Amino acid sequence: MRLDQFLQKTLGVSRQDARSILKSKKVVVNGEMVKQAKHQLDLSQDRVFYCDDELVYQEFFYFMLNKPKGFVSSHTHDGGTPIYDLLEDYSFVDLHCAGRLDVDTTGLVLVTNDGQWSHRVAHPNQNCFKRYLVTLANEITKGAIAQLENGVELHEGKALPAKVEVISPRQIYLEISEGKFHQVKRMLKAVGNEVVELHRDRIGSISLGDLAEGDYRELTDAEIEEFVA
Repeated sequence: MRLDQFLQKTLGVSRQDARSILKSKKVVVNGEMVKQAKHQLDLSQDRVFYCDDELVYQEFFYFMLNKPKGFVSSHTHDGGTPIYDLLEDYSFVDLHCAGRLDVDTTGLVLVTNDGQWSHRVAHPNQNCFKRYLVTLANEITKGAIAQLENGVELHEGKALPAKVEVISPRQIYLEISEGKFHQVKRMLKAVGNEVVELHRDRIGSISLGDLAEGDYRELTDAEIEEFVA
């Protein structure tokens, strides 16, 4: 990796700022001051210091975020504000969502720059259940619960069986292992009901906990390992 790219990623600065830092003569590689932006680093053994502090390269980042309403899971203002604006301290990282949420759906989103990891989170073969708190327009019936637990018919085929926990007549926890477009809303519509509010609070064993709306935190090693092959 080029030294200026390394500084960009470890300090969270632009390439122009990285080159300015190199001109300051405060970057030391293996005990020697280096000013050349194109200096190649061996990340397995080279040690880089800036202002006497060692810089440690991190290839992959993993976060959980509590998405508010009005935010979208894309990088464009597609009907809302990109959730990545909430992670502005990591704007130098090419982040994406491991399973999106609609603009009016709140709750847990996993954000990373590790494509293989996010694929495992979202792929149905992983049998990773996502739990949603669903507020309904009408009272849930026993018949509707049975349909959801058996797998309701959607236009593209039958959904996999869901898990249902009734909280009140118009509020349930719904767990699904797929991530089809607007799936929860379409499943409830298929059983004659309508979603009023939707909030995701768990993916696998990763729980939103008491993370405040709009806040984020890095995942723990144990949380990351859950989706490592």
